[in-house]
Amino acid sequence: MRSKEPTEKLLRLLEEGKARILSATVSREADRYYVSLTCEVARPDPKPKEVKSKGDVVGVDLGLSAFAVLSDGTRMEAPKPLAKKLRLLKRRSKGLSRKQKGSNNGKKAALRLARLHRKVKNLRLDFLHKLTTWLARTKPVIVVEDLNVKGLSRGRLSRSVADVGWGAFRRMLEYKAGWYGATLIVAPRSFPTR
Repeated sequence: MRSKEPTEKLLRLLEEGKARILSATVSREADRYYVSLTCEVARPDPKPKEVKSKGDVVGVDLGLSAFAVLSDGTRMEAPKPLAKKLRLLKRRSKGLSRKQKGSNNGKKAALRLARLHRKVKNLRLDFLHKLTTWLARTKPVIVVEDLNVKGLSRGRLSRSVADVGWGAFRRMLEYKAGWYGATLIVAPRSFPTR
């Protein structure tokens, strides 16, 4: 069961007149329905965090064996949900392909496969949201490397690169750093990191 805190916070902002709903979108994923509200919220800009010591500046090195290794030595292991569920995904996909199209058993098999895909996606997003929020809240300056994720996703390691979600990590870190007053520095690809 998901937390009700964001919903209660939005309702409180709506009642106080600090937020306004612009649109609502209903979407369906497997057997669940979701309502996505687009809101306009008056949000003050956070004041930038101060760098008190050299240890406050952290560099993030992304990789496949460990998702991220911070400059202070902290290793963040990725859950790799696709790699863990790949055998089951193949089996359910094969089961779906053997069902007659339009039959009730075919619909059940498609639903089972869609639920598994949703679970893989949610595991990845949960890890990425928790890690980026922790980094943006605790570190005043974050340095990440500018990876060519699109180019890496075309090679031999494409499945592994897609499974860890480097592109989503960087995108989330950019907007959360703005929310919490952290400074995000993107090191160019040509910059020697070692």
